[in-house]
Amino acid sequence: MNAIGRSWAIRALAGLMLLAVLAFLGVCTAAQFWRTDLNWIRIPLSTYLYGPGSVCVQVVYYLMSLALLGFAWASFHATAASLRSGLAATLFAAAGLILPVVAATELFRQTRLGDLARTIHQVASPATFLWLSFAMLLLSSRWLGDPRMKKGGRAGVVLAWAATSVLWFQVLVPGLPNGLWEKLAIVLILLWLGWAALCVMRAARPA
Repeated sequence: MNAIGRSWAIRALAGLMLLAVLAFLGVCTAAQFWRTDLNWIRIPLSTYLYGPGSVCVQVVYYLMSLALLGFAWASFHATAASLRSGLAATLFAAAGLILPVVAATELFRQTRLGDLARTIHQVASPATFLWLSFAMLLLSSRWLGDPRMKKGGRAGVVLAWAATSVLWFQVLVPGLPNGLWEKLAIVLILLWLGWAALCVMRAARPA
């Protein structure tokens, strides 16, 4: 792939991530209102994958999965060669691969495979958060040294640390309302992904 083609692909995949962030945020926010049968403060987001309107939530999960896979490649190639992180790209790709598993496990509620699906979900969901948080921290810190990416780079580092802190606070402090804290972490992750997508699009813009 020549330089022009690579630049176009990077910007297209970053645009896909931006679209996925907006769709995920819009649909999942709306779900908090249409699912009046659920307590949004206590119920985690994955519960919305089952029941009324769940198809819309499933679609944005799968869209985000594709976007993360594309972002893994785009963010790697948009970064200066000396600062590229194969680990960060792998973690983003791994999160993209496992996110559909998180979504699919909710489809097996009230079936004979319900217990197995619940066990898989209890492993896959924390893994997704963990991989994303480490990838965000790693890539943000690398971008601080990249002349094309460091503009506004401190905001990315702050968002990455904020999301990671919320995740660990939820794990280490018992009794917190699970839905509220998980959704706060998701919002912070989405903000970071949106910020990062804009950074990648700006860096890949033709001179």
